[in-house]
Amino acid sequence: MKIAYAMINCNRRDGSARAVNEVAERLAQKHEVHLYARKAEDLDLSRIAWHRVPGVNWAEVIDFGSYYLEVNHLVRPGQFEIVHTIGCNTQRGNVITIQNIQPAKKQILDRLGSTEKVSSARRLTRWLYLNATCAAEKRLYQYKPGRKAPMFLPVSQGVANELTKHYNIGPAQVRIIPNAADTKRFRPMSQGAKNIWRAENKVPQDSLMAIFAGGEWARKGLDFAIQAMGLLKDVPLTLFVAGDDPDRTRFMNMARDAGASDRVIFGGFRKDMPQALAAADMFLFPSWYEAFSLATIEAAACGLPIVATRINGTEDFISPGENGDFVTHDAANVAAVLRRLCEQPEHLKTMGANARERVEMNYTWDRIAQMTEDAYLAHLSN
Repeated sequence: MKIAYAMINCNRRDGSARAVNEVAERLAQKHEVHLYARKAEDLDLSRIAWHRVPGVNWAEVIDFGSYYLEVNHLVRPGQFEIVHTIGCNTQRGNVITIQNIQPAKKQILDRLGSTEKVSSARRLTRWLYLNATCAAEKRLYQYKPGRKAPMFLPVSQGVANELTKHYNIGPAQVRIIPNAADTKRFRPMSQGAKNIWRAENKVPQDSLMAIFAGGEWARKGLDFAIQAMGLLKDVPLTLFVAGDDPDRTRFMNMARDAGASDRVIFGGFRKDMPQALAAADMFLFPSWYEAFSLATIEAAACGLPIVATRINGTEDFISPGENGDFVTHDAANVAAVLRRLCEQPEHLKTMGANARERVEMNYTWDRIAQMTEDAYLAHLSN
């Protein structure tokens, strides 16, 4: 097959970009693969033809708009059998990975916007970006009689439901293909290695460690995690926050006001995420909206039970009591679940081992690449 991928920036840091890198590298072993991207980092280009897409990479809405217009011009109809676009990056896509549905995400961000302390410029550019991508999604996803429908590859059942809720996709095929983890990079580590990492990062050795990962802290529910820590002063538990946010000061003040400053560590952006995750005892993620958080799968690959809200992806992955547990958007509930889990340290280890096993069975990049290739063949034969 002759395959083109459309992704603005390809790297192994961002979830959707990482998926392109992982799948493109594998399929390039036996197909002709082209990549239309502004940047291609951490990617083996020996078998991939990279077409550098010029444009302005700031602000987000200009980055998207300039890329979108250029790729629609560069990729011509009939040039490729498969044009695999990540979201609405190009109208030329006939296979579309759905990492999120912008109208659904916009509803959450609009609701949370009043609590965020971000600049007016940031609010404006995000509003413009969300509206631009909503319009581009509608143009690409909505069924048009007389045109062959694309194949949709949502990353979770929840995203598949949102797709059909917000758009009439007609007879389009839908196959759920989740994100995955590099199980060689993200893996459990020995207790000795954990102790060393914790000592270097000022996590008390006599404390259990919950880790939260990512940016956009309001959307990802970090406030519930911090407030829960304020209710667990008698529990030997430390919360490590990996990542950063423009509103960092507000969350640090929240930890202070909750009396939890000494047990919430703001660790910033990490180059050692596999080690940071593996050093923890559980992954805490009370998010409001995700497609299927890559950090969740990577944490599970590191042998951590997943403690998260019922959102896209976690509903597919978590079996309560077996490989994690669910919490609600309520600090008291989060605290109650964490307290119960901290009272069962051996069961935590068992759940973590189960989480790792589930990743090895269902969420490896080799499996995702094979599922993607099968989807291409199904689309071409339809």
